[in-house]
Amino acid sequence: MLEERGHTFVRYADDCNIYVKSSRAAQRVMESCVKFLEGKLKLVVNRKKSTTGIPMKLKVLGFSLYRRKVRNRDTGT
Repeated sequence: MLEERGHTFVRYADDCNIYVKSSRAAQRVMESCVKFLEGKLKLVVNRKKSTTGIPMKLKVLGFSLYRRKVRNRDTGT
């Protein structure tokens, strides 16, 4: 379903992160995923552990993304 809709996502076992551009899109995708998982696949979604947010503030399996400053090779800064 996520691939058909063109979403970028990371999945490992039963954990999944879906990357979208806005909080409104995140809510919309969350609702449709829960509906699909619970309705069609008959799986239970733990709503206490499921959340939406920006990639830099969310963790996946204890890991998180961060930005690294790149040094300029010409100036050394």
